[in-house]
Amino acid sequence: MRRLVMTTAISAFAGGSALAAPPYVGTWSSGRLNCHAAPDIQRETVFTVDQASLSFPDLGCEQATFRKSSTGWVVHASQCYGSDPSIEEPFARVIHIVGHGATLRFTWPGFDSGPLVRC
Repeated sequence: MRRLVMTTAISAFAGGSALAAPPYVGTWSSGRLNCHAAPDIQRETVFTVDQASLSFPDLGCEQATFRKSSTGWVVHASQCYGSDPSIEEPFARVIHIVGHGATLRFTWPGFDSGPLVRC
């Protein structure tokens, strides 16, 4: 019985660490003060990434798939909506995420978030 309890405990611990969120998942901003700002400021300054979608200032994508690359991650985002009236919605976008220590940077043609810290 004791062996069964130990095996179950070890399996639960190993399984829990295997299910840990990828390092890009979370809320990011150019400064931590933005993380606690009023909601209207957060909409303009905070980048939120979960395992299946993205929400950036002026861009939201309801679906996203992430693939590890040699420099970070490549995101194939779809069902995107944004503030650019010249783009027909919904649209798709390829986004690159690069980590530098404790910061992340999101880029795509014509856009660079600059270094962002976790909120």
